[in-house]
Amino acid sequence: MLKTVDYRGGVICFRIPSDWTEEYEDEGGGTFYGPGEHAGTLRVEITTGEGKDGEPVTIDRLTKLFADDSAKYGVASKLLGDNVAMIRYDMPAVERGQPLMLRCWRIFQALPPKNFRHVLFTYTQLADQFDHPTSRAGMELLDREILAVEFAPTLGVLASSKKPWWRMW
Repeated sequence: MLKTVDYRGGVICFRIPSDWTEEYEDEGGGTFYGPGEHAGTLRVEITTGEGKDGEPVTIDRLTKLFADDSAKYGVASKLLGDNVAMIRYDMPAVERGQPLMLRCWRIFQALPPKNFRHVLFTYTQLADQFDHPTSRAGMELLDREILAVEFAPTLGVLASSKKPWWRMW
């Protein structure tokens, strides 16, 4: 069973297992994880930007930003739609002496004429659990759902979650 996450008011929408916990930072990203001691953790961060040289922002220009990671990890970018491209790769990491593996999905969305959105999903798993059949099945589900992520078609401005200083309730 899956549930839909309308991240930051629908900037992106994606699905995760319904028994996963969702945590959000006020100004940062979101963290999602399942029950159990060895469950992996999915994180998402979104940034937006503006083209610098006066040239229109296009998905072709944005996919060039994948070039270093494409070469480093031996993977190619993939178009997910007219204005969306993604690259996916795995990489090792260490946190507090614990060996980890991360699966990364970097996604760019062109928002012509001058803006773009960069979405970074990372799934962190203990290194010795990464190739376990249960972990592989979970990552296959995440692969499928992240490929199906829905993006807001415009840049937009989200309402602040903080109350104005003059509102006491």
